[in-house]
Amino acid sequence: MLNRMRSQFTPEFLLATVLCAGIAFGMSILCRNSAAKGAVPVAILLTLAPVAFLVGRRASLVVAIVACFVFAMCLFPPYGSLFIHSKVDGIELLCFGLAAVAVVHFSPGRDAQAKTPAPRHASHAPLSSASESSDTLEVPNQLETWIAVVGYAVAFLAIVTILLYIW
Repeated sequence: MLNRMRSQFTPEFLLATVLCAGIAFGMSILCRNSAAKGAVPVAILLTLAPVAFLVGRRASLVVAIVACFVFAMCLFPPYGSLFIHSKVDGIELLCFGLAAVAVVHFSPGRDAQAKTPAPRHASHAPLSSASESSDTLEVPNQLETWIAVVGYAVAFLAIVTILLYIW
């Protein structure tokens, strides 16, 4: 069991988690009283995709969970508690969590680098889109899907943040 845990928690995994948690903490402390407070979750959302691509999707999910806790304790008042006083801030944190899960789910993992698309010849019949799963997508298609999901997640989080602060 110990060997299995060691294989899952590699030094890269722990380094990425600690580094991103430190960045989330530093940005939360620096921006907690400024107008850019709503941009901190969006900035951390953008770091999830490179973490998933370089280290793995599990590391990216752990980074998202740790960032949610850091934001609840350090970015939104009352500071030092997981309780969030403002409903606007609570909805923003909830939207960050939903967008983060979507980005982690649709981002290409570390194993996408090793996959190379199979050569297609004119004599082979094209695959039906119904029988093609996300695991059989070629790497460029995975990257296009990932770029679209990250863009939608960032736009969703930004629109919700703007609407909540206007409302």
